[in-house]
Amino acid sequence: MGRHRLTGSGAMGLGALAIGLAMVGLMTAGAPLAAQDAPALDPAVPPAIVRTGPSPDERVTIPIHIDGKGPWNFIIDTGSQRTVIARDLAEQLALPPRANVTILSMTGRTEAETVAVPKLGFGGGTIDDIEAPVLEGENLGAPGLLGLDSLHAKRLLLNFRTGRMEISASGGSRRRIAIDPDAIVVEARRRRGQLILLDSEVNGMTVAVMLDTGSHFSIGNLALRDRLIAKKRAPDMVEAVLTSVTGGQLTGQVGRIKSVRMGRVNLIQVPVLFADASPFAELGMKDKPALLLGISALRIFDRVAIDFGRGKVDFLLPDASAISQTQLAAAVPPDKLPGQ
Repeated sequence: MGRHRLTGSGAMGLGALAIGLAMVGLMTAGAPLAAQDAPALDPAVPPAIVRTGPSPDERVTIPIHIDGKGPWNFIIDTGSQRTVIARDLAEQLALPPRANVTILSMTGRTEAETVAVPKLGFGGGTIDDIEAPVLEGENLGAPGLLGLDSLHAKRLLLNFRTGRMEISASGGSRRRIAIDPDAIVVEARRRRGQLILLDSEVNGMTVAVMLDTGSHFSIGNLALRDRLIAKKRAPDMVEAVLTSVTGGQLTGQVGRIKSVRMGRVNLIQVPVLFADASPFAELGMKDKPALLLGISALRIFDRVAIDFGRGKVDFLLPDASAISQTQLAAAVPPDKLPGQ
């Protein structure tokens, strides 16, 4: 089995398998496939979860001001429990040090310093007194990550058609949010700040699906891989090496999943890295099939709105004229799809 390297930029040279991130297809709304100097570490404090960063051309960023200075473009990372700042920016701003913490990245645990961020501003809002872990900017691929500690009561709108990213108050607050009548709404439950989509399947099997805007590619746990193999629904796979935001490495296998269904939405031919990534165990999903859906898969939609207050995700499908020829293959009846 050949070995390929997946860095934080999400590069995937996969040869004969032709597994490219641009090859994610979309099933239009309808029936699902089957029917259609810091103190020592405190061991009692659980580690924060930090994910792998995307490439500069694919990352989802938002301008951030720190104590009135800036802006700097931070990656919006729904897979990171903590807001993270690059070391060179923390030093430039002379942010005061705080406690050391344990960071849990895709590749395992590592110790990190934290700094006090007095005021963090984005859009029309601000957050005071953030304690942010410090990581190397070359691994982050950005001046920082905006994590769930800054998003927990917010609504995140990712408009891939216009390239505009917005953060506003949740629709679960007194503020009323207008929902596009053409959007497909998928409900979710919360676990450690994450939203886990309900009514989700991979190749016809029930799976916990989470959206990870900080990862370029999608990552499945070994429980998902093993279930697919047992059900004879596994894709062809090649070995790959992932490099995380902490610089650590993890070996896994990459293959294309035929179908990822979320409510009435189906994605087809989704490239996925299957690996024993540490966050799955931290979320209590080491032995349960689970998938982190990365930004490359989400970009096929015109718009995705993640409302952490309401516990809902709204997907707006692209117009048929905007779907590429590869994606139009999704209009073929399920039993006529390639490989069926």
